[in-house]
Amino acid sequence: MKIYFKNLDGIRFIAALLVILHHAQFFKSHFKVDAFPFLNEAFVSTGRIGVNLFFVLSGFLISYLLLSEQAQTGTINFKNFYVRRILRIWPLYLAYGIGLTLIAPFMFKALHLPATTDWLVIGTNLFFLLLFAVNIQLAFFPYNNGIVEITWSVCIEEQFYLLWPLLLIFFRKRLKTLFIILIGLGFISKLFCVIVPLYYNVSTTHLLETSYLLLFDKLELFGTGMLAAYILFHREAYTNFLRKGFSKSLQWLMLIITVLVAFSVLKIPVVSKYYFDHFIHAALFGYLMLAAVSENSILNLEQPVFKTLGKISYGIYMFHTPICQLLMMGFQRIFGAQKSVLIYELLYPVACVMITCIIAYFSYEWYEKRFLSMKQKYALVKTRI
Repeated sequence: MKIYFKNLDGIRFIAALLVILHHAQFFKSHFKVDAFPFLNEAFVSTGRIGVNLFFVLSGFLISYLLLSEQAQTGTINFKNFYVRRILRIWPLYLAYGIGLTLIAPFMFKALHLPATTDWLVIGTNLFFLLLFAVNIQLAFFPYNNGIVEITWSVCIEEQFYLLWPLLLIFFRKRLKTLFIILIGLGFISKLFCVIVPLYYNVSTTHLLETSYLLLFDKLELFGTGMLAAYILFHREAYTNFLRKGFSKSLQWLMLIITVLVAFSVLKIPVVSKYYFDHFIHAALFGYLMLAAVSENSILNLEQPVFKTLGKISYGIYMFHTPICQLLMMGFQRIFGAQKSVLIYELLYPVACVMITCIIAYFSYEWYEKRFLSMKQKYALVKTRI
């Protein structure tokens, strides 16, 4: 049995693109070459929203595949599941993460950028990287230069993968209850950051920054992805909902709202400040998953270019930050630091996207594919993820 969901490759790329746009804008602002300051507001949350989209997408895809396997065999083969995840995530994560942890400090020092070549610091960074605990290092330990920060979300995904099949087995007949529990825990994790500073001498900002880096803060996103998968898997029981709730006019309305939220046009500052807008993102992206795969979907992302870019989106996400930073340094050396619309608002972000995609493509074709070809041996339900 093979499962393929249309449009989701394109959505994967869009999620990665949102993160690139955020970091490209960050570097423009940091180096004071942004000609359109209003873009800071437009892109201030696209990184976070892109990551949240990845989490909902992961919850949806992994849950649907595990539900399918459970329906066919009566259980979930944990060994095969974990081997598939290892073959998909570990090769690039470890090669890129270890390489950057060991090489970047010396490269940055050669470029006269802030860096430490202290082997104790490098060893500490490597320790957390190998444990898939970079998010925990960032949350609870002193900040070190040389941390491969972009891997924090990959670590959360791995922690999610570790627990998810166990939860689906335990709650196999009570998945709606599991969804409510996840929503509740996600809400409590955010409410905790609001209430505790009222009684104890602790910074709300510090608590929010810490909580944001932990799996608990993302449970509503994974849970909503699971709920969307559950509805699709039991589509016969939700025929009326899927027919009435996914008319083309309603899909257009929800898509417009999603775009406006993504670029901070629709925004409630107090809700965003405490990350309660994750629930809005979860609802919008959960709807997007079901709309994307529906028979009358308004999305048309099954073009070869979107399928290819979606296929390499993991590499795009992993590689983009140092590429954006190095390109900014190169652009400043060549063009100077003037606020040029052509150079920094057009050429620079386009270069960031194109070069990242090219590197990610060759990484996929020359390296990642070798491991992905082995993954299907451990899959009852065939797919590419």
